This record gives sequence, C-alpha cells and structure tokens, in this order.
Amino acid sequence: MDIDSRLIQIFYEIYRHKSVSKAATALGTGQSTLSIGLNKLREHFNNQLFVRVGNSMEPTDLAKDIFPITVEFLEKLKLINQYNIDFDPKTSNYQFRISMTDISHLVLLPRLINYLRQNAPNVSFDIVPIDRDTSAKMADGKIDLAIGYLPHLEAGYYQQTLFKQEYMVICSPYHPRLIKDSLTAEEYNQELHIDIWATGGHHIIESELRKRGVNRNILMRLPGYLGVGPIIKNTDAIATVPDYLSRFLQARGDIKVLRSPYAFPQYSVKQHWHERSHNNPNVEWLRQVCFDLFSEYDQDTAS
Repeated sequence: MDIDSRLIQIFYEIYRHKSVSKAATALGTGQSTLSIGLNKLREHFNNQLFVRVGNSMEPTDLAKDIFPITVEFLEKLKLINQYNIDFDPKTSNYQFRISMTDISHLVLLPRLINYLRQNAPNVSFDIVPIDRDTSAKMADGKIDLAIGYLPHLEAGYYQQTLFKQEYMVICSPYHPRLIKDSLTAEEYNQELHIDIWATGGHHIIESELRKRGVNRNILMRLPGYLGVGPIIKNTDAIATVPDYLSRFLQARGDIKVLRSPYAFPQYSVKQHWHERSHNNPNVEWLRQVCFDLFSEYDQDTAS
C-alpha cells in the first residue's frame, strides 16, 4: 500500500495533538475516518505508531523517527499548493517567510504591513529571526527573503542594498552626567555599557574598539535590541546602536541620541535571497515591494 498525502496529514495531526478526536477537528473530518487512516498507516509500517497512555496518544520510537520527514513533506506540499505562476497580490493568500532582525520588527514591519493591507489584503507573513541557520533555511526554501546585515552568505545567494547605517550612542534623557549633545572618548570609556549580541553589530563595534585599545565597562549583554530602549531610559547606562533604532526611540521621547566619539564603520542593510527563489514570481513581487518601501530608507519617517 502506498501512502498518500492525506494519510501523512492524519499522522501529523495525531502526532501534534496526541489525540484522534482533536486531530479530526483540526482536519475537519470525523473520528471514524481518522481511525481508518491510522489503521492503514499501522498496517503499512507494521507498527502501532501511537499507543494510549492515559488520555494521550503517545508516539512510538518509529513514529518519532518518521515525524520530521512528514513535517518536511507537508511544508513542501504547502509550497506547491501556494505557488502561482501568475502571482496576483490582490487575490493571493500566499504566506511569505521573512527572516529579519528585531530592529526591523519595530521600524520596517509596520510600513510593510500597512502597504500590504492596501495592496495584498490576503497575503500573510511568518517572521523568523536572523540566526546562524538563516542561510541554510533559504537554501532549503524555508525562508523566502532575509532583510538585514548578513556578511557571511556565500555563493548561491543574491543581495540588494536597501540603505546604509551607522552607529549612534543612546542614553537616558535624564542621565546625571551626559547633559550635552556631544560625547567625548573619555566619557564613552568611563560610562557603563549595555551590549547587544545581535547579528553583526556586536562584532563591528568590538572590532573597532579593540583597534583603539578600548575595553568597555559592560553592565549587561542582551540577545537583541528590543529591550534596550526601556533599560537605557531608566538607568545611567549607555548603548551603541544602529542609527535607525536610535531615531525610532528618540521620536518617542524615550532616549537621547549622541554621536559616538569613535568612527564605527557603516554597514549596509540588504535584502537577501537564494538562487532557488530568484525567478519565483511571488518572491520577485515581495523583493520589489521591499525595495520600493525601504530603498534609501528615510529615517525621519521611522515614527
């Protein structure tokens, strides 16, 4: 007996819900239909696949081995079902997968969402962070587009510059010592710093300071930028952040922006995509939208 996609979906939902009744609800079908499907799967694999433990259908070891393969199959099936040779944003219900930094959540996503509500009302997004697996996920077709700073991408990836960024220093508007609009190297070195381990930025700052023999007094390290604004506003620490985040926070009256006494290198915010999606009309449309919205990004509109 060959297994069709419907049986794979039955297996996936039972595994996910650990319940035949809940799986039936998720698939919009009756429990008897799922029971028949489960029996066919058991016959095919010569394995129970799921055993009842209390009120839960627990997977066997074989089911645990099969599950990742079914997930991959269903994801690829979804891509096939959603793929349109003639992409029409007005009617498409395609779900784009975009990888971006947490700063982009604050500054870029609202503009993109507002555009789509007017021009592609049924399109949706699955936003994932930029991490060390981003390039592999793009190569596997699990991410359509990545927006940010990804200098480590190798051959097989396209890129397009949207805008350039520099680093600024932010502090509380009530900071007890930094009352001027400028910041000296001595003041920078003496203050407590909030460091951010976000992709790329941390290494740019540390590399430049190391060249100058500067060793910052780090009060705290954060995994991303989302929490830095409130921390800076309510403490006497400072942070070195991308310019478009500093302007975003300043526009809300949360922080004060100071120019750094050190000339940190600029970096380019780009959109990246893998060659496998280069001619995909859905992704082509999204790339053009992002370029039109964000190319040479006007930071004064970040609010």
